[in-house]
Amino acid sequence: MADRVRTLAALLGTRWRRFGSREALERHQRRRLRAVLERARRVFPYYAAVASDDLAAFPVLDKASWLAGFDRLNDHGLTLDECLDAARAAEQRRSFDAEVAGLSVGLSSGTSGRQGVFLTAPAERARWAGVMLAKALPSLTEPARVALVLRSGGPLYDSVDGGRISFRYVDLALPPDAIAQRLRDFAPTILAAPPQVLDDLAARSPRLAPAVVYSIADVLDDEVAVRVEAGFGVPVRQLYQATEGFLGISCAHGTLHLNEDLVHVEREVIDEISGRFVAVITDLYRRSQAIIRYRLGDVLLPGRDDCPCGSVLATVARIEGRADDVLRFTATAGGEQPLFADFVRAVVLGAPVVEDFRLVQRPDQSLRLAVRPQRAQASAHLALQGLLRAKGLVVPEIIGMPWPVESPTAKRRRVRREG
Repeated sequence: MADRVRTLAALLGTRWRRFGSREALERHQRRRLRAVLERARRVFPYYAAVASDDLAAFPVLDKASWLAGFDRLNDHGLTLDECLDAARAAEQRRSFDAEVAGLSVGLSSGTSGRQGVFLTAPAERARWAGVMLAKALPSLTEPARVALVLRSGGPLYDSVDGGRISFRYVDLALPPDAIAQRLRDFAPTILAAPPQVLDDLAARSPRLAPAVVYSIADVLDDEVAVRVEAGFGVPVRQLYQATEGFLGISCAHGTLHLNEDLVHVEREVIDEISGRFVAVITDLYRRSQAIIRYRLGDVLLPGRDDCPCGSVLATVARIEGRADDVLRFTATAGGEQPLFADFVRAVVLGAPVVEDFRLVQRPDQSLRLAVRPQRAQASAHLALQGLLRAKGLVVPEIIGMPWPVESPTAKRRRVRREG
């Protein structure tokens, strides 16, 4: 009963809270930051030596340093190994019910290398459920059937179920036909799934008729969005959820807004011309684990801040993939120059006959390229060479490679850099 009350309180509080200006939002952030940072110095041993409650006094952490300090960054002193063991055992059972010391233990996908672990107390799960419903449901009065197709389920998602809201978790590891059948049986009004799953469902399941479709857990490419919208007859929105928090969601106008009411975002700009940045986030509500000045791995392209919805929350035009996967080439004029994955995807997918591809850059800057169908290999090579020349980059060796074996639960990485 207590969890339902917390969920309802978070739902109503999030739905009713409106910020009339950026100044009002920033005041809210400052109030929450003061509470979070003051508690962090008291509760988490990692921050015991931090000299003040100013955000700038706290170190910026990446995934490696955060995992290295795991036992000093949670309020139970749990070690990374004991949490990983519990989460991996549960995932092998496909039960997702791992719990250590009263905290639910979830496992990240490990896209960026080592797998991470997120810890949630019952009160945090209840609050997450309420916030998610407030932001994702088009109406609070109409019944909704919410389906999530994910690599893993668990209490974080199960807490949504109940009342007028019915919830269904569908295992991403199932064969595509089984996923489609389970969704047809459930007939969701709201469907959230990775873009490659939505793409498949839009083609194979004409009887599915969700009123709202969210792309989650992976980069949504333009050509996939077009096919999914055509298949379901509704626009594709995005839900930006990561191990580190609920980071953003599209409004009714299709604009992806960062959840700055939930997380404080600092921008590390990596391209001055476009404004592309990597976000450094501080969660304003999380308690079991410290997410303070945590550097995410995604490259974000900022959007316009004049969305018709009227929200003052910052917008993102595109999530472009991992910062670690930005390709790097020698420029013809000298020096090294980055090439963002978004340019590569647009050019290669725009080449004649190309349906899909995987590109890997080796440490020596050479490229390995797999293309579907195989007969499109030559046109993909030419398109890629043309892009590099147009950008003033030295064209390295480009070699075809077999299509890689990929797990159905793994995030799709069309462009990847090694080393």
